[in-house]
Amino acid sequence: MLAPAEIIRAKRDGAALDAAQMGAFVSGLASQRSGERWSEGQVAALAMAVCLNGMDRAECVALTQAMTHSGDVLDWSRAGFDGPIVDK
Repeated sequence: MLAPAEIIRAKRDGAALDAAQMGAFVSGLASQRSGERWSEGQVAALAMAVCLNGMDRAECVALTQAMTHSGDVLDWSRAGFDGPIVDK
């Protein structure tokens, strides 16, 4: 598991976060285990680093994909809907 401090430091220093780093962040948000969970301060520090340095398209995609797979993913393929099924 990637250390929160390393991910925060990378973003603070202007680096683009990769899919593994974004995955570690989302896992830290979603985890119920105290040893794996990110603290409020760590989340706030990463949010500030993102606010100051922004995110490129690849980071946005990696974050979105990590969030998509952070919980249950429903399969609507057999529901017979005419268009795509999306949620926030």
